[in-house]
Amino acid sequence: MTVDEHYPWHAEAWQRLVTARLAGRLPHALLLTGPAGLGKAAFARRLSNALMCPQPDEAGDACGTCRACHLSSAGSHPDQSWVGPEEPGKLIKIDAIRQLIAGGALAAQDAGYRVFVLDPAEAMNRPAANALLKTLEEPASCSLLVLVSSHPDRLPATVRSRCHGVRFAIPEEQLVRDWLSRHTAPADIDELLAVSGGAPLTALRARDEAWLEEGRCLHAELAALAARRSDPVEIVEKWEARPLTLVFDSLKRCLCDLIRLGSGAIEDTIYFPALRADLQSLGRGLELNSLYRLYDAVLGLERDAERNLNEKMMLEHLVNQWLQITRLGGR
Repeated sequence: MTVDEHYPWHAEAWQRLVTARLAGRLPHALLLTGPAGLGKAAFARRLSNALMCPQPDEAGDACGTCRACHLSSAGSHPDQSWVGPEEPGKLIKIDAIRQLIAGGALAAQDAGYRVFVLDPAEAMNRPAANALLKTLEEPASCSLLVLVSSHPDRLPATVRSRCHGVRFAIPEEQLVRDWLSRHTAPADIDELLAVSGGAPLTALRARDEAWLEEGRCLHAELAALAARRSDPVEIVEKWEARPLTLVFDSLKRCLCDLIRLGSGAIEDTIYFPALRADLQSLGRGLELNSLYRLYDAVLGLERDAERNLNEKMMLEHLVNQWLQITRLGGR
């Protein structure tokens, strides 16, 4: 998925930072927060590239034509560093932060800014976060540390308090609709908006990864298990054949919808409004507390999956818990 990274919902935050830069008041550390799917990493890259460029344009963006911009585009500018986990879903360890700190002590090679981006910042383990504090407390001149996080609550308060917060909220619906209409079929927008929670980039990801189709499939499998029409072993095998993260995410969305409908939620607050009647039928008689416990179990197994535990055992546990819930529900 390749789209313009100058997203319209970034405009206000971008202008504030451009103004701060022109006034010589750019903070030494930024914490970009907000739900996933809003392009926070793209914003960090845009800012980093602009700070590398000696001739930014009127909007404060990199010119795109100078030597520094060519190096930035190639990912080889010596004054830009991007720190993240060695593998998706893993932790940022202290060695990576020590390397960042060592780089921060050096003067910028092009006599401008040195920019360090941590993404996702909440992936830092405790020793790494503690090591970062020294840099936050004693920043080098002409350096900028940018922390990108969809879960800032997982960062130590000592780290959060030493950063200037830039929060991105879900944009107004009409703005998202207008933007999505340039990138996807108009007929899909309503369902994509619902399943993505209104986050525009998540909506495109949902389209590309077929979240709607996966949701319908998983709902049908849950319904078949509840009615005892399907063999649990076969359902586990089907889930094993699909990406684990896709199964977990679809389960969370379906369970959220069952919980919301069971609590009397209106249609526009669920992920799968097209399945509303089927979800209501599936959830009839189910205890909310049991659904909450199953949702918590999915969250716990997601964390356990990072430690490479047996996938089949995890899926069997979820299927068995669903069978228990639906048995108690009088099915």
